[in-house]
Amino acid sequence: MIYVTKLDGTTQIFDPAKLKHSLSMAGADKDTIGRIMSRVDKILFDGIETKKLFRFVFDEFKKIQPLAAPRYDLKNAILRLGEQGFSFEKFVAKIFQKHGYETELNQIVKGKYIRHEIDISARKNKEMVMVECKHHNRPWAGCSIQTALYVYARFLDIKGLFTSAMLVTNTKFSSQVADYAKGVGLKLMGWRFPEGNSLEYNIERFKLYPITMLTSLDKTKVNSLLQLGIFLVSDLSAKDVTEISKMLKISKSKAGIISEEAQALSMERDLVGE
Repeated sequence: MIYVTKLDGTTQIFDPAKLKHSLSMAGADKDTIGRIMSRVDKILFDGIETKKLFRFVFDEFKKIQPLAAPRYDLKNAILRLGEQGFSFEKFVAKIFQKHGYETELNQIVKGKYIRHEIDISARKNKEMVMVECKHHNRPWAGCSIQTALYVYARFLDIKGLFTSAMLVTNTKFSSQVADYAKGVGLKLMGWRFPEGNSLEYNIERFKLYPITMLTSLDKTKVNSLLQLGIFLVSDLSAKDVTEISKMLKISKSKAGIISEEAQALSMERDLVGE
């Protein structure tokens, strides 16, 4: 029995079925999955770090299906957006817009007792959602119960202006947070939670892929695009090679490689599973 060491230092039994599933959801075909799994067997050892295992699998995926592999790196791509100083709120607002909401970022509202700055105000018909966003740069750092308590307390002070509240994060929620949220009616959206409306589900459903998924972009190029207001692959794929070349001040041949990867990822089929 092989155990893997997670980023937070805890261990768990290696589950090959889970790895196969994640590869399948990223767009790997059966042949690719089989080839990767056979290679994984050769490098596995008891206590292997999940970070090392992920990097190995991702590198093998890129060798076999280079245009599909970026989707396997989705969670880390969201983490890298934050490292670049990008506002996670803008990304979440896009999700709400795709669901038909009108959104306003960083709105100042007066509650019953104090004033509050709301990350996202999302309106659709008579529904007005107070959305608070919590971005983590560490994949193992989940939202604490203190964050959930704080968000709901703010909602109670401005309850007359909003019909509901939601806490959105790019990592996971503890069972304690999930239980509390269910009890008080606080909506949650995080990594793999809730089923059918999780963060990655919405990203896949609406193809809201961040540009940090593109392996052809380094940090400098990503930062240049973010400064131009381009943070989605779909925004970049809409540009022609000449535009990309001018924006990033690179040759057309290099811009062509970026354009090809962006268009391939944009055209990937929608997924509706975990």
